[in-house]
Amino acid sequence: MTDTPAEGAPLTPNELHAAATVIDGSTVIELGEDHLDRIRRGGVTAVNHTVTRPYADTVTALREINECRRFLDEHAGAATLALSVADIRKAKAEGKEAVILGPQDTEMIGVDLDLLGTFHDLGVRILQLTYQRQNLLGAGCGEKTDSGLTHQGRRFVRAMNDLGILVDVSHCGQQTGLDAMDASDKPVVVTHSFCDALSPHIRAKSDDFLRRLGEQRGVIGVTTLSAFLYHPGEPRRRPDLARFVEHVSRIVDIAGVDHVAIATDYDETLTEAMRAEQMKTKELKNLLGDWPWEQRRAVGMDDSSQFPNFTTALLDGGFTQKEVLKILGGNWMRVFGETWKPAP
Repeated sequence: MTDTPAEGAPLTPNELHAAATVIDGSTVIELGEDHLDRIRRGGVTAVNHTVTRPYADTVTALREINECRRFLDEHAGAATLALSVADIRKAKAEGKEAVILGPQDTEMIGVDLDLLGTFHDLGVRILQLTYQRQNLLGAGCGEKTDSGLTHQGRRFVRAMNDLGILVDVSHCGQQTGLDAMDASDKPVVVTHSFCDALSPHIRAKSDDFLRRLGEQRGVIGVTTLSAFLYHPGEPRRRPDLARFVEHVSRIVDIAGVDHVAIATDYDETLTEAMRAEQMKTKELKNLLGDWPWEQRRAVGMDDSSQFPNFTTALLDGGFTQKEVLKILGGNWMRVFGETWKPAP
């Protein structure tokens, strides 16, 4: 079954967006009606939801997954849990949101492969190996030294392949991410990042890394946080979606159009007061910069209701309709299909 509309007469931007399977490769969703309304207005089909907070212990992670599962049960007419590509296709056909469970850390699991299987049974389909710091699997991008994936990390990656969990290396150090690609039989993804050559940052990925990602058939989702798409020559200039397209275009030049997608990296639960508290810690201030609250996101993408602006920006940036469909969600669907187990 295809994930793109049939070839034919050119569509308007709105028609193209409506026809696409639109996927946000990384977000933290607010479990409430406001989230569902934004998703509906934005024409978003699926989201990769950071269902457990980084560094959560096992019990906390289980509680957070349970809370999300109960939310989906209570809103079955508008949202559904995505366990397979077929679930996302069905959600698109029914006008629902498909929610993918994708924790950004493995500390709640450690190296217990039985516990990894339990999290898969609970619905986890994307899992990031490390978050900023060193753990038992490898190094985070916030470490001064990155010695790469550990022996236990390699076993963990192979177990993820066997279970059908997509390996995410967004917050991993470069060597750890490269080692994960070498260890994995399935494509590895960077669910949310950007180009270091355009906006240097510990969270960004180098051209060499992106080239290897393309060779490995992986995908990178480009974020639209101001702290990540910033202009080095004009550090206080708020980026817009044209800047997002610049990052996408560079990845296409290096890795190919089949290996880039969208990932807002927006936390819908974050408040201005919470952000102020974050800025008191050196780690988070260095990570997110000191952008004013109202400027923390790129111009034109304040929340998920504005997702149609991506389609317009990509078309304005010279991408064909077929290429736009890939970037909006087709590339995520391809890599999900190559990694996840088919629906029973």
